[in-house]
Amino acid sequence: MQFNPATIVFLLPSLITLVVMRSRRTPWGKTLAVLGWRLGKPVHYLWASLFCLVAVPLTVTIALLMVPDLYRHPTPGTTLYYYAHLGLSVPSILSAFLNETFFTALGEEAFFRGLLGGWLMRRFGFLVGNTLQTLIFLLPHLPVLLVAASFWPLLAFPLLLGWVNGWLRYKSDSIFPGMLIHALGNTISDVLAMVMI
Repeated sequence: MQFNPATIVFLLPSLITLVVMRSRRTPWGKTLAVLGWRLGKPVHYLWASLFCLVAVPLTVTIALLMVPDLYRHPTPGTTLYYYAHLGLSVPSILSAFLNETFFTALGEEAFFRGLLGGWLMRRFGFLVGNTLQTLIFLLPHLPVLLVAASFWPLLAFPLLLGWVNGWLRYKSDSIFPGMLIHALGNTISDVLAMVMI
């Protein structure tokens, strides 16, 4: 597995908020709701699963048609490069899923949808708040353009992911259904690299 230091950076604001709220004796239920650290209802996981069923074939098709070189020749030092060189196997797919869940999706969902998105949607309402968190989520994905400007179609994925996961956060009061989508989406990308290199 590849440890991602950004996970700590993205988790810290939520952990600090947790400590501050609990030091002020905010009830656990309210604290966890603010952070989005509730399990949510099964229906929200069903929505996440349905989204994956629809989005995965579409995403794979777009990725292979518009940016096949990203998967055929992944940039050294990236997650895609690491998994492409492991080769396709059950252990490498499981490793990718666990890595994407705990070292990418957890931190990003805790910060962007949990803390930031939750606050923005409470402050500005769903439409404005979710749009703002989606655009902010896009920012750390912009450096893909430094690798190659032709990779601009990839920016559609964090926009769609940010919006859908924000909607799930709003409906479920939980980051976990969106975390599932995030981890599966990134794992599919890793698997494409394993297959195409």
